[in-house]
Amino acid sequence: MLKAQKAIRAMRVLVVDSRLEERKAVAARLEQEGYEFVQEGSSGEEAIRVLSRGLALRQPVDLVLLGLNLPDRPGLEAFEEIHSVFDVATILLTAPQERPLAMEGMARGADDYLQGPLNLGLLLLKSEKVLTKRFLRRELRRSTSRNETLFLNVLAVMAKVLEAKDPYTRSHSENVSTLASSVAREMGFQDDEVRRIGIAGILHDLGKMGIREAILKKPGPLDPEEREVVKRHPVIASTILEPIEQLQGALGYIKYHHERVDGTGYPEGLKGEEIPLGARIIHATEAYDTMISRRSYSAPRPPQEALEEIRSLSGMQFDPQVVEALTSVLRRRGQMAVKDQEQTGRSLAELLDDLTDKVRVKE
Repeated sequence: MLKAQKAIRAMRVLVVDSRLEERKAVAARLEQEGYEFVQEGSSGEEAIRVLSRGLALRQPVDLVLLGLNLPDRPGLEAFEEIHSVFDVATILLTAPQERPLAMEGMARGADDYLQGPLNLGLLLLKSEKVLTKRFLRRELRRSTSRNETLFLNVLAVMAKVLEAKDPYTRSHSENVSTLASSVAREMGFQDDEVRRIGIAGILHDLGKMGIREAILKKPGPLDPEEREVVKRHPVIASTILEPIEQLQGALGYIKYHHERVDGTGYPEGLKGEEIPLGARIIHATEAYDTMISRRSYSAPRPPQEALEEIRSLSGMQFDPQVVEALTSVLRRRGQMAVKDQEQTGRSLAELLDDLTDKVRVKE
């Protein structure tokens, strides 16, 4: 508690009022109460200058105690300019006849107001309340950021473990991520959504961490019980990733990437547009890469043959729009294998870090 109080007293306060005596009285009382950084201004222009300088020095003002009807900014003009440009709390200091302006200012986003005659004790209480709320919001954001960083670090470790467990996963996930991103661009997705789909491509098989190596590396066909075990991996992955706020927008793409447009897929048997479009993209691109890659249970197929099979299943297993976009991308590349010059051979953890650094899935 004492640490929080000290942090609040270290927050920066700007007192702006054209009335010299009132301004000096407020600043003096704040300093008397232990506030370490109190500045003064007598005009709207001076307020803007102090606030701008604080930003430039990375010492932003946290609270402005703002008088109304300043000489160069009548009415709420100074408040409107400050509120539209700076992230700063505001308490309006008003004369009795200015109460309608104060209420209008509150409606437009002021944090509080104090009507004259000046009551310094009440002003201190209001200031501390506003600064405490601001302090708590700041700490919550920092805590959330720390938690997300921790989760992403854990995820990177998981990715490394999965690579060690099934070396095929790294190149497959990288290929799916690259090709799915290209298909999303072909379909006109914006950059952030392309990256979300790229993230889903990297992480879509993360749930295989919960599957025995004997099943993952089995050289022949799986028996029915083993197939049921493998079919759990999308749900396992979405459960692992669910706590990570930054990845929420990609979660459905991962969970439903084995759904089929005719409703015969898993885990929920979704049909058509019930399936998130990002998941439909991952499904088609993963199928293509699986067919052209060497697996423990199958030899690679020629790219042309793999594409023709996907096209033959358009409207049944795969989304027709996705199939057409995939066809365009592959034909532009000459129907080569997915791996190309865009890829760097980095680990899944490095690829994930690069993608999540560029997109904020949910703020």
